[in-house]
Amino acid sequence: MTQRMNSRERILAAVRRDAVDYVPCCGFFNPLSSVQRQGHTWNFPWASDAPLPEQLRYQVEELGLDQLVNVGVAAAQTAAGITSRKWQEGDVLHKAYETPAGTLHASVRINDLWPHGQEIPFYSDFNIGHYVEPWIQTAEDLACFQCLQVLRDRDEVVDEARAGLKPSFALAQQYGLATQAVAGMGLTGAQHLFGAADLCLMTIDNPELVDAYLEHEHQMNLARIAALGELGVDIVRRNGFYETADFYGPDMLRRFLTRRLTAETAMAHQGGMVMAYTVHTGVMPILDYLHELPLDSLQGIDIAFGGVDLPAVRDKLAEDKAFWVGPSSTYHIWEGPDATRQAVREVFDCFGKTGLILSQCVSSHSIMPWESTLAMVDEWRRLR
Repeated sequence: MTQRMNSRERILAAVRRDAVDYVPCCGFFNPLSSVQRQGHTWNFPWASDAPLPEQLRYQVEELGLDQLVNVGVAAAQTAAGITSRKWQEGDVLHKAYETPAGTLHASVRINDLWPHGQEIPFYSDFNIGHYVEPWIQTAEDLACFQCLQVLRDRDEVVDEARAGLKPSFALAQQYGLATQAVAGMGLTGAQHLFGAADLCLMTIDNPELVDAYLEHEHQMNLARIAALGELGVDIVRRNGFYETADFYGPDMLRRFLTRRLTAETAMAHQGGMVMAYTVHTGVMPILDYLHELPLDSLQGIDIAFGGVDLPAVRDKLAEDKAFWVGPSSTYHIWEGPDATRQAVREVFDCFGKTGLILSQCVSSHSIMPWESTLAMVDEWRRLR
């Protein structure tokens, strides 16, 4: 019988497909923006303005979950002398940066569904549906963008983060939890900057520009991952949400991502960390491609999405990869407790108890029935 573990030990053992005292359950909770919550009730048992320590205490002590403490480092800074301005023309909001390489400009059409007020961020899913003009369209735009993301001295990054992250590491130590940092968005982030349709077309019409952006981000990722390793972080998570067959074929993904993901995973391993990779839909046509990647775990595959064959996913990928998987946000947690319980049973039946971290795919939202999350936790306790 496996010796009793704390949450950190349990999560890391599961990611490495080692024996665990019981299958961990890591909950992901999305409060959504105030715009997204309009017309809905807040159903989380903590207040919408509850501080992170209060939320974490409830999740660990009341629900018994194996939570992660999120940390991060600021590996880049803007070049000196950059200025920005914003203005609005009718319902179109503009923002421009004046950089040593020229002017970088974007514009969006704002309405009741725009959650960022008088701001246009670089990385937001909301950019895509509101763009009038995206941030990056040309090599000149990319040169301007690179002026806004200049690598900092690594020792400075680590020293600053070590001081700033003391409360986060103290929380992890208090509850025996693993720490996680997001490092890299790849084609997901590129969608936010280029626009979805524009990016898909550009991978064919101007692949050199896509490659140049991805290489810029890759170098940022490597620097960030190296710093995280020095800080003793446990898990690096790469956002691959839109790096799937929903948008690209496997050969295109190989061309743009394989070398970079392989190097980033190697850097994580060199720093004593494990790599988690978020994928949600569009996975069935790229199982061979995912099998080729040296990732330690896959997070968030939607088990109820059309065409998903869970046994096929397991048979192709489970030899050397763990799975953060469980009830679908859309198809189970929204539906209610019964559908959620059935999803938990389906996951245990398919994946067993090795290499499994039960978790929502990809999160419980604040407007979803809380009873569904409680059902997930209860069924996990019964089967773990």
